[in-house]
Amino acid sequence: MKMYVGAKELKLVGKAWEIRHTLRKLSRDAGSPEKKSLEMFLSKRS
Repeated sequence: MKMYVGAKELKLVGKAWEIRHTLRKLSRDAGSPEKKSLEMFLSKRS
């Protein structure tokens, strides 16, 4: 599983189950009960 993060993009390369697992993990790691958008994740990463 590879993850490439750019200023306004997120590219995940791997098997479907790895990508689903990673997206769920990123969502949980956000630390709040509300759903986070990809835009919010990328703004914190850059």
